[in-house]
Amino acid sequence: MKKLLIVDVQKGFLNENCDFVVKKIENLAGGGNFDQIIATKFVNKNESQYVQLLNYHRFLTEDENALALNLPKSAQIVEKTSYALPEKVFKKLFKKGDEVFVCGLDYDACVLAICFQLFDHNILPQIVLNAVASHSKNPISKAAFEKICRKNFGENSLIK
Repeated sequence: MKKLLIVDVQKGFLNENCDFVVKKIENLAGGGNFDQIIATKFVNKNESQYVQLLNYHRFLTEDENALALNLPKSAQIVEKTSYALPEKVFKKLFKKGDEVFVCGLDYDACVLAICFQLFDHNILPQIVLNAVASHSKNPISKAAFEKICRKNFGENSLIK
């Protein structure tokens, strides 16, 4: 199955560094090229490691958590409370042989974590480079991200 996986494109993450991906992802999702569209939504909890260890108190409210894009009604929305998907949820959504195209935010955190998760389950992530971004003020460079992906997933994982 050909699947589009949209990672954490939420209102609380959007800023001038990453606003451009919204339209690109909406175009991808609306193009009718995928059998399934899945969008993740990061939700923080007061008892999470983000709060307890990193002192990160964002994404505790629906205002920040809301998705920032228009998706087809058939899209499946999946909440997650860490960088990657919960294992139980992952196994319901993906299986070996799926073609999974990955886009979204942040390429230097959640996108990368989910790509490793796919790879660890024998699924080669197909990273749509013009539809990933980082909202961070000082993210790793896009070139560094591409280098990490090339090294860990191979040249065929990068979609330009």
